[in-house]
Amino acid sequence: MSTYIPKQPKQNRDRVEAKLDRELIRMLERYCQYLDSDRDYVIGKALEIAFKKDKAFADWLESQPADGTAGPADSEGAKRERKTA
Repeated sequence: MSTYIPKQPKQNRDRVEAKLDRELIRMLERYCQYLDSDRDYVIGKALEIAFKKDKAFADWLESQPADGTAGPADSEGAKRERKTA
């Protein structure tokens, strides 16, 4: 049976912390059990899928500087643009 997220390969990673809704964490834990993979891997793959499938994000990303200088202050403007579009 095919899954949306393949099993986890080992790789170097940086730490990121996030607070999530408890029910979302429960579902994450169950999905990790299902895939026999850890949270980091599942969250990373879910983000890769979201980034790949979100056409508006891809369009926005192309309009940003290549060196990634856009910071959190710029993200507020992007949110406003998406709401009005």
